[in-house]
Amino acid sequence: MAGYVWIAALAAFGLLSVLWALFGWLLPVCRRGWLLYPGRSEDLSFVAVYLWLRSMGIVRCPLILADLGLSDAEKRRLTEKGIEIYSPSELPERLGIGAEPN
Repeated sequence: MAGYVWIAALAAFGLLSVLWALFGWLLPVCRRGWLLYPGRSEDLSFVAVYLWLRSMGIVRCPLILADLGLSDAEKRRLTEKGIEIYSPSELPERLGIGAEPN
């Protein structure tokens, strides 16, 4: 009897998961946004999560890293994976913010 209850609970959880995924796929796609993350050599854990979510199709916005001390090898590896890296002085131009002509 406990086995049937366990199977019913798993089936209900599976149905809930499918409905949640369908709802997520109906949401509008990010077409103009971007994600900005401070790129420090000791803390690139978010990049791995972003790449995982992008490979599943959940995140479609580009990731922009502010170069706050990345090594050349890290920059090369991240650029090969499609991540944009800019120095702090280049960021305002890339993001389209800052002084605007009158």
